[in-house]
Amino acid sequence: MHFGNNPVTFLSDTLNTKREHGVNRRHLKMDIQALIFDVDGTVAETADLHRAAFNRAFSEHGMGWHWDREIFSQLMPVEFTLPKLQLFAMALERTGHAPAPDMAMLAKIAARKAHIFTKSLREGSIRLRPGVARLMQEARHEGLSLAIVSTSSRVETEALLTATLGFHALGWFSALKTADITTPPACERQLYRAVLDELGIEGPRAIAIDDSDEGITAAASCGLQAIATPSLYTASSAFIPATLVLSDLGQPAEGFTLLKGNTCDHSFISPALLRHIFAPNAAAA
Repeated sequence: MHFGNNPVTFLSDTLNTKREHGVNRRHLKMDIQALIFDVDGTVAETADLHRAAFNRAFSEHGMGWHWDREIFSQLMPVEFTLPKLQLFAMALERTGHAPAPDMAMLAKIAARKAHIFTKSLREGSIRLRPGVARLMQEARHEGLSLAIVSTSSRVETEALLTATLGFHALGWFSALKTADITTPPACERQLYRAVLDELGIEGPRAIAIDDSDEGITAAASCGLQAIATPSLYTASSAFIPATLVLSDLGQPAEGFTLLKGNTCDHSFISPALLRHIFAPNAAAA
């Protein structure tokens, strides 16, 4: 296969090789017991903060690399930090730009990137997306379990949650699964499955809220019902398995924009609305 000499083209051609997804579309109408949140892009818009952390780590290590938004958008579907670095290094090597660094160097860059990212979070560089904190609080009040999946490291994930929700919020989550629960890193489907196992429930009893096509597909393949809230780099995704696609979760004073599905003329997501949409028989009981 000929890739020319453009690493962006190489990335696009490589990542556009489609795989069959084992999506389970058979959703039973059961009562909802849990909400499972993705973090990056869903809880907060973090993509450009991650990108800036990568670029600073590259500069500090004298790599001569710089990821603009075009390159980073090509790398977004790649789960986890090291695989992103490996794929980009391979793209440069295959297109004749530079030999690929060894794994030890890529691991050093990944660790430094994580440190830069978490430091930026502690400095207050990020805000929650609309409706996230409100929905979490309402769900807890109504006895729903909350859980987290994240393709970032646990350190980065906890740093984001504490920076946006407060340290006490870590106690809100009955399960928190991140990329580093296994070596090599767990795929997103494994993370959703691990959360369901820890909660002790079947997929149709939980709703996943995710900003990426890959995350929505992973959740659906575990039998979860799904809401997509597209973020900066995922706005053009199809989100085929999602029941709802919304601009965000909405607030009473400023509602979401409905992109797909039926929210019964509501303008913000609440536990009552979720039960009405995803478990109408249980809600009416």
